[in-house]
Amino acid sequence: MRTALLFIILLILMPVCVAVQDLLPEIPPAKERMLLLPVLFCFGALALPLIPALFFALITAVVQGLLLVKISSGQTEFSLVMPVVFFLSWALLLQMASEATHGMRWEVHALGSALVTLSWLGGEFLMICFKRGGFPIDSTVFLRMAVPAGIALLIAPLVYLLLGSLVPFAPEVVPTTLRKKGPDS
Repeated sequence: MRTALLFIILLILMPVCVAVQDLLPEIPPAKERMLLLPVLFCFGALALPLIPALFFALITAVVQGLLLVKISSGQTEFSLVMPVVFFLSWALLLQMASEATHGMRWEVHALGSALVTLSWLGGEFLMICFKRGGFPIDSTVFLRMAVPAGIALLIAPLVYLLLGSLVPFAPEVVPTTLRKKGPDS
């Protein structure tokens, strides 16, 4: 029951995150944008069981892919394939990290949010370079990738604290001790 509630809350928060991140002002050095959707995605991928996490990743990929649709000279620069593969792959990696750490941890959520944001912006930059030709790399490009990743690293613990009480925890397995059977047993 808590898993379904968490899934519905995450689905409701997704358009809110998209709207808020578009309304937030740019950060001064190189006009970076704060990305909230990867932070929410990482929380969902870590907190939900595998199948709902993959479904949440698919929905996130469609939303993020539709945000990227830009038509230039009659053709789109991005298709939905890149976001779907990207978010499904990260969902699987985050699920493995959650299993390895025996549940959701705020450190994994913060690090995952930063890595997802950094790899998303890096992949988007590479796709644009391949489509348009050229590879214009300078310090501004690094700032536009590193600053949102750093902000995601700082915002993730806040999201974890706000939504952490909704995470369904698996009951702990208590190991049984072997008892010696005596003559009375």
